[in-house]
This record gives sequence, structure tokens and C-alpha cells, in this order.
Amino acid sequence: MRFPTDLHFRELAGRIHWPHPAARDVTHITHQHTSDEDAEVAKAILYVSTVTLVVLLVVLAAIAFGQEAMHWLGVH
Repeated sequence: MRFPTDLHFRELAGRIHWPHPAARDVTHITHQHTSDEDAEVAKAILYVSTVTLVVLLVVLAAIAFGQEAMHWLGVH
């Protein structure tokens, strides 16, 4: 697979990431996010991160409990 020679990863990264950073040789993006939108995104990220952390802790606790239960039952 060949990449086009005019492909610049810095420009592509600037287009992908949010909020959009102003790249040097790219035209300025006129769309701006309001503080309410930023707050909603921050709340959503915090919520998803918290849920992910709780699920991870529950899975790790279940694995540890399962290993201890196997040890108590004498399973090798």
C-alpha cells in the first residue's frame, strides 16, 4: 500500500483532534465550541471514565476472588 506523497500527518492530526488546533499552514477553522458544549463533553468524558474504572475494578476483583476460591478448593 502506497501513501500519497502530499500526505502530511500533522495536518491530518489537526483535523482529527478536538478541539481543533490551528495548524500553521492550514486555513483557520471557523467553528468554535461554546463553553456549554465543552462542559457537556467534559461531563461525558468524566462519566465514561468513571464507569470504565468501576467495571475494570469489578472485573479485577472477580478474577482475584476466583483465584482465591480455586486455591481454597484445592484446584491446581
